Formats: sequence, C-alpha cells, structure tokens
Amino acid sequence: MPRRVVVTGVGVVSPLGQSAEDHFNALVAGRCGIAPITAFDVGAFPVKFAGEVKDFKGNKFLKNRKAMKMMARDIQLAVAAASLAARDAGIYDGVKDPIRLGVSMGAGLIPTDLDELAAGVATSIDGEKRFDLKKFGKEGLANIFPLWLLKYLPNMLNSHIAIEYDAQGPNNCITAGNASGVLAIGEAARVIERGDADLMIAGAAETKVHPLSLVRLYLAGKLSTSPDIAERGTKPFSKERSGLAAAEGGAAVILEDESHARGRGARIYAELAGLGSSCGGQLTGELAPDGRAAVDSMRAGVADARVPPDEVDAVFANASGLPEDAIEARAIAQALGPGKLVTATRSALGDMACAAGAADVAVAAMAISRGVLPGTFGAGADESPEIHVARESETRALGVLLVNSFTFGGQTACLVLRKHS
Repeated sequence: MPRRVVVTGVGVVSPLGQSAEDHFNALVAGRCGIAPITAFDVGAFPVKFAGEVKDFKGNKFLKNRKAMKMMARDIQLAVAAASLAARDAGIYDGVKDPIRLGVSMGAGLIPTDLDELAAGVATSIDGEKRFDLKKFGKEGLANIFPLWLLKYLPNMLNSHIAIEYDAQGPNNCITAGNASGVLAIGEAARVIERGDADLMIAGAAETKVHPLSLVRLYLAGKLSTSPDIAERGTKPFSKERSGLAAAEGGAAVILEDESHARGRGARIYAELAGLGSSCGGQLTGELAPDGRAAVDSMRAGVADARVPPDEVDAVFANASGLPEDAIEARAIAQALGPGKLVTATRSALGDMACAAGAADVAVAAMAISRGVLPGTFGAGADESPEIHVARESETRALGVLLVNSFTFGGQTACLVLRKHS
C-alpha cells in the first residue's frame, strides 16, 4: 500500500504578502496585488501593471547570506518560500535523518539580469555597431561575472534549498511551463508514497516581472493593457477579460509521510490525495479548443485520489483572464459535473507562472484546514454557465479541493487535496 502523504507546512511569497498567512488572508479579504510596475521604467511599453513582490529582501530568508550573490531573483523567491514552509512545519533547524528529506521544485525560464550582460555586450559591438558573437566570445565574456551562468540554471532552486536544509534525499527539478509547480509537488508526493523519503520540500518560483519576459508575453498576445486592471482584476471566466497580468512569486509546501508526521506531533493541514496530468496543445501555444487534456488530467486526479467527481467541493482554476478560461470551464463541467464551485486566485495576483499552481496548493491546504474558500477578485459578467464562480469568500466545510495548473502549450496538471482524518 502506498503511504499517505500530508501537508505539514506552507510558505508563500507573492504580490499579496511575504507569508502564507498574509497571502491567504489577502485573498479572503478580496485584496488585489496587481499594481503599477516599479522594478524598472516601462517607458512607452503598453503594459504598465504587474503583480510584483514589493520590498522583497531575499537575504532575510537565508541561513547563509553569502549565497545571495549566486541567486537570481527566481532562486531567492524559491528559497524564501521554502524557508517559510520549513519554519511552519517545524523543520527549519533540520531533521534527524537528512537522507530522508528531499526537494522537488518547479522552475521556469529564468531571465538574465540585463545589467550583468551590459558590459559584455558593450565590448562586443563591431565597427558597424552590430553585436558580434565572435567578439563576444573573445572579449565580451571577460567582462561578465565568471559564475554568471550558475545564477540562471533551473536546477539551482533545488540546489540552494537542499544546501540550506541539508536535504540529502531525492532532489528533482521540473521545468514544464506554468504546470511546473503542481507537477513538482505531485512528484514529491510520489517519492514519499514509494518510500524513498519521509519529507519533501516542494513547490516552485518564477518571476515574469522582467523586461524580456514582458516583451515575450506581450508579443504572444497574452498580456492585458487595461488601465484599470489593478481595480478590477483580470476577470476570469468573464466576457470582460482582457488578458493576464504578469506576476512573480514563490510557493512551497512540506509534504510528509502521515505516520512520520504523527510521530513528531506535526500539524496537518490536509492530505494530498491525487495527481493527474495530460497534454493537449497546439503549435500556436494554446490549449486545444476541445479541452480534452484538462478533462483527462482532472479525471486522472480524482481517480488517483479515489474520490467520486461529485465529492469535489471546489476547484482552484488556472483561469488567468485569457480565452482559454472558457475551455477550462467546459472541461471542469465535463470532468466533474456541471455547476461545480470554482475560484480563481490569479485575478487578484496576476499569473505567477510556474509558482501560481504551487501557491494554490498551499492556499487549498489552508482552506481545508480553516474551512474558508477564498473568492474570485473582481469576478465580472459570467459567460461560463457550466460552472459556478465563487465571487465572495465563503466559510464552509471543505472535504475535497482540486487545483488546476496549465501551460500555454497544452500541458495540464491537477492535484486533489482532502481533509485529513
């Protein structure tokens, strides 16, 4: 029999706060973290708003602050979330058997700090004022920090977290677009189920609040240019939606074998009961219109959890203000039945990319533990009658919650959490 996996710690760093508590309470209160971009001057760029983690100081979450010089912002966000989760679970000072503690994190395309490349690029311009790649190799690279590349490798999220907490067990990094966080947590659960670890630090981190990332998303037609997005949110499942808001953040959960958690007297938020995943995209970078991949992943998730679809109390949707929201709504109805209660946190946060799903897992665990389901910020005129969008936060018994996370290319993943008993 596979071992039962429970959530014993949560940590979130987001545009709504630098703790899971602040993040959860802000969602319940209906606050919005989308605001004018301050990280850099957007100039004439048509996108003016994003979900930034304001006043973030990565070094305050580090045991070894010297490691900061080797961390891009994505890594700092990941380590911060892991630090918060480890404290919450009572393992910040380590565990008795480090070989039984592992790490599984989702990572995205980590953007390079443009200032770091400036000197190297400047010395690689030829006589016709064009960038010369050969000159860059001969002269430009000498003007770049020698260990520059180590700051931008996706696996460095895992590496720094493992070093911080002496996690000597299984260590894995998943880079699968916006589904990375949910898949990384699901993989961590599998590691525990098969007995290869007793505890796993799992989650994801990413920033899209960067000039290169914003340009990519804008050229792909994904970003909202609405001037009032900070007041109204991204309006998922609504005919008033205008695109997503880029965002950044990190989220981590401590997953643990149930018997191990009981043995050390840990607080249990919820049980992680099922994982489902599938893929069904198009070359245009969109979820296929039939939504088959989303349906398949949700059906696989509830089957893995051995939960009848009608027992799912609510769904944390991937919905971020794009046309694919309508596809997801139909998929939810097809997989779980019509009229299912749905909430969408990205409307208040922006889309934290691969960290978004991980943050929703943390919130879902807290929601089950507290009996409070956060509402959907700024929910507009609904055009998805197949589902019931939670417009306001609700105090109610929550036995089973499902978290969706999809990529632009069609990869879908879902996790099922249930009340521990």
